[in-house]
Amino acid sequence: MDIMMPRMDGMQATMKIREEKNIPIIILSAKSEDYDKVTGLNVGADDYLTKPFNPLELVARVKSQIRRYTTLGSMEKKDNLFKTGGLIVDDDAKSIMLDGEEIVFTPIEYGIIKHLTENAGKVFSMEQIYEAVWNEPSYNPENTVAVHIRRIREKIEIDPKNPRYLKVVWGIGYKIEKI
Repeated sequence: MDIMMPRMDGMQATMKIREEKNIPIIILSAKSEDYDKVTGLNVGADDYLTKPFNPLELVARVKSQIRRYTTLGSMEKKDNLFKTGGLIVDDDAKSIMLDGEEIVFTPIEYGIIKHLTENAGKVFSMEQIYEAVWNEPSYNPENTVAVHIRRIREKIEIDPKNPRYLKVVWGIGYKIEKI
């Protein structure tokens, strides 16, 4: 948001947005006086950056605001939002965020990770996972489920061989760890 905009300045626009939404707002302005910064933050901006600025700093600040917003949310209670650690499954938006970054999954992978995350800490057998996600009886689902689990781990784990989130309980099944 720039302060010096035509018709409605950035301060007024920020106040107007705050009447309806609780989304991250970063003010980018040539006004570098302390008074301007304090005013911008007091009317509802989450951050204030003066021009000229380093583009890398702007990207870092935007990522920080997105991370804070996705972690704390808009302060609206969502029944279809499942979290554990930095892993957030938003079933309304059909999206999955990991440490503030959206990760793309196939529909089956999404179904598996959603099912496990909404029941974080609970162990499910391969048969239970298959029946919950495919909505049909399972007949030897081991290879099918194992392949999808491996692909999910490759997407969400830093080291898939030593997973933080998606854990195996030997001889029983899989679970998403409560963090």
